[in-house]
Amino acid sequence: MIKSLGTYTESFFKDHQKYLEETYPGLTVRRVKQELELLMMETGSTDSLETVYLPHTENPATKFFSNLELGIPLEYITGRAYFYRSEFKVTPDVLIPRAETESLVEMAVNELKSWAKKTDEKLRFIDVGTGSGIIPISILQDLTRPAEAWASDISSEALTVARQNAFNLRFTWSSKSNLSFKQTDRLTDIEGPFHLIVSNPPYIKREGDKDLVHSQVREFEPALALWLDDNEYDQWFETFFAKAHALLVDEGVFLMEGHENHLDNLSKVGENCGFKNCEVQSDLTGRKRFLIMRKSHG
Repeated sequence: MIKSLGTYTESFFKDHQKYLEETYPGLTVRRVKQELELLMMETGSTDSLETVYLPHTENPATKFFSNLELGIPLEYITGRAYFYRSEFKVTPDVLIPRAETESLVEMAVNELKSWAKKTDEKLRFIDVGTGSGIIPISILQDLTRPAEAWASDISSEALTVARQNAFNLRFTWSSKSNLSFKQTDRLTDIEGPFHLIVSNPPYIKREGDKDLVHSQVREFEPALALWLDDNEYDQWFETFFAKAHALLVDEGVFLMEGHENHLDNLSKVGENCGFKNCEVQSDLTGRKRFLIMRKSHG
């Protein structure tokens, strides 16, 4: 039976509903239709939801349905994700932005606004492990004072995506602010000082935490941005925290998103690296999610 693309979409969703709802929590047939309409526009197709659908390997809709059956994250299928105030480009080289990280952005903005009341100097901050660049770009969009922002990542592919997002969204923050990128591991060869260091680093233990991670994340998201070896975990963060402490101004702040099972221990690692007032905060679901550490005078 010949069907329109819209009718076929409804049939596809009904036939695969259990799998789709398990693999894509919250996905609705309406959302699938919306994504298909955007896909048609982006690919220059003249088809619409009312057009007769003829499955074919060259048809963008056919590939879209096939990718859904494979369980590929929707953001990687569409190549975009909405975060904080903007739509960002995403690829399998970067993590998919998540809502809880918006709280990290809000915390960072509040810290920088507090600094703006205490100093006339240009604010300086860095996002370590920037991925798609969502954190520094979103922070810059919310600042009323010019800032010198840096974003680092060990992955050259991730930095390519971050630079594209910065270019696409460059008019959404003050022209007096600037955002620079550097490929490096953590804070190696980075010059301070900074008022703020923020990071959403890899924080999942490769063996100890693997069963707690959704299969879709394990299969499709970049391992480099997710996993650390269990026996190197504390040492990895000790190296990171020590460098962060050295690069912060007095009273500077380090903000990090982390794993609820490990943040209490990491706060102790931070104290051993010289930080004071190390505090673990929960996200909106009540789970331990963020680590806040401050550098004291001297």
